[in-house]
Amino acid sequence: MAKQKSDMFDAMRLGWAVARLGVEAQTVMAIRIAGLAGLMALPPGEAMRMVEEKAPAFTDAWLKGAVAMASGAGVPAAMGVALKPLHRKAQANRKRLTKTGKRR
Repeated sequence: MAKQKSDMFDAMRLGWAVARLGVEAQTVMAIRIAGLAGLMALPPGEAMRMVEEKAPAFTDAWLKGAVAMASGAGVPAAMGVALKPLHRKAQANRKRLTKTGKRR
């Protein structure tokens, strides 16, 4: 296996990926907390969904990161690959919740 070449921007890309995930996750958390507090309407089953989605998302992230590392990717690149499924899930949740979230 040939080691993939990393460049000086790997750490910067990883930092931006973490920041994007943080913004998406905080937005989803704020909407869900507001919904559970009765300030917004949430889709039916949202409380259960927010628990059930964690294990598959983190398992997928771990697997993709492990495969990237086993394939010779550097740590920043592998972490970037691992963050993608988590970001996609958080982004999809934000879009779904902002589309359906209405004030009571």
